[in-house]
Formats: sequence, structure tokens, C-alpha cells
Amino acid sequence: MNKSELARRLGIDRTTIIRWESGRSRPEDPAVVEAFAALFGLNADEVLVAAGLRVGTSPPGRSTSDPPLDPDMVIIMRRLTSPTASEAEKATIRATLRYLADLADRTERGEGQDRRAS
Repeated sequence: MNKSELARRLGIDRTTIIRWESGRSRPEDPAVVEAFAALFGLNADEVLVAAGLRVGTSPPGRSTSDPPLDPDMVIIMRRLTSPTASEAEKATIRATLRYLADLADRTERGEGQDRRAS
């Protein structure tokens, strides 16, 4: 889905999506955030908390803060949100992450075994 399609489905302007991606602005309308969550099958409450539109509460027995990210992941996240990073660079990072996630998933299911070892 491209930015124009996402904006159309959320009932907002495409430039709003671009401002969110670049970090120049944040979602302000809870209804738009809830529509975004529904569109991608996400928990609306968690998305509202992440957008800063609702105060989060932690389930019993769970820490109120997430564990620190691996330093490499911090760099990757910074590049994905950087307004100076090109769309090509961001697309390459996302494609690489999808490939690695798929590889890990196949390995966990036992499909990633080296065929030469048999």
C-alpha cells in the first residue's frame, strides 16, 4: 500500500503521512489512529498509547518500560525515521528485515535446514 492509498483509507491528506514518517508531526485524532490500527489488524489501545494519545497501563507482572533495544536496532530505527534517509535506503532496510524475519520463521519451523547436510 502506498502513501496515497493509506491516506485515502484513513481519510487524511498524503502529506500528513509524510509528516508522520519524517517525525515532523504526530497523529492528533484518536479516530484516525483507531482506523490505522483496524486497517493493519493492530490493537487500537496499544496504538493509541504508542501515538501518545492515551496513557498506557501495564498488565500485572509486566514491566512499565520495554527492555532496551539492541544498539544495532537503534541505528536501524533511526535511519528508518530519518528525514535525510532516502526512500530507497528505507525500502532496502525494510526488505532486508522482512527477509531475515522470514528466514528466522522458516528456521523455527524446521524448513531452513541445510539440504546439503542430508
